[in-house]
Amino acid sequence: MSRAMLEADALVAGYEPGTPIVQGASLAIGAGEILAVLGPNGAGKSTFVKAIAGLVPLGAGRVVVGDVDVTAWPAHQRIEAGLAYVPQIENVFATLSVEDNLALATRGSRAARRAALERALGRFPDLGLARTREAGRLSGGQRQMLAIARALVVEPAVLLLDEPSAGLSPRVVGELFGQLRAIAAGGVGIVLVEQNVRAALALADRALVLVAGRNRLEGPAADVAADPLLAALYVGGVAA
Repeated sequence: MSRAMLEADALVAGYEPGTPIVQGASLAIGAGEILAVLGPNGAGKSTFVKAIAGLVPLGAGRVVVGDVDVTAWPAHQRIEAGLAYVPQIENVFATLSVEDNLALATRGSRAARRAALERALGRFPDLGLARTREAGRLSGGQRQMLAIARALVVEPAVLLLDEPSAGLSPRVVGELFGQLRAIAAGGVGIVLVEQNVRAALALADRALVLVAGRNRLEGPAADVAADPLLAALYVGGVAA
């Protein structure tokens, strides 16, 4: 792995004080790397990435982006540090056009905002063709691409994605994951929370498997895919 662009060390996090869902989970990711975060239902995957993004309170642990400790920073400031988070649902403004969704995320001068918007539309040709269409009228795959495009407008170092393939057909998942590989090739680190284990492991460079909010299995994606423990975890045959 190249120098870590994001480190989350021994995070303890949850929605209610005294009842943590994440219980010491850690990860590190370098520039241009894709890390799949896997685990059975209830393992704490989504809560883990939300805690990294600053959307779930931390009880302990540390989050570092590049050389900057952002543990005490609110979510909006973590965006400025280089983190962008895309939730699984409600990730676009349904009544606004594709172009207006993207424009809301742009910043800087008028010229800079226009350039950022056109770069986003250029990365996702389907969005360019539908730039004036309301986001609520897009297909499921197009909505996910729009949500990712909005996150990329801020030029993040690391992209945090929560279940981007949920509800999509295999063909659309293949297209979406192909876009993610291209994004990573441009130097953006991607943390991918997924229930589609086969597709995630085929895409990722490394994988981390959580059980009960703790790291249980991690390593190169091919090694994790071949480990008998992975199947055992998903069929419930191994205790936390």
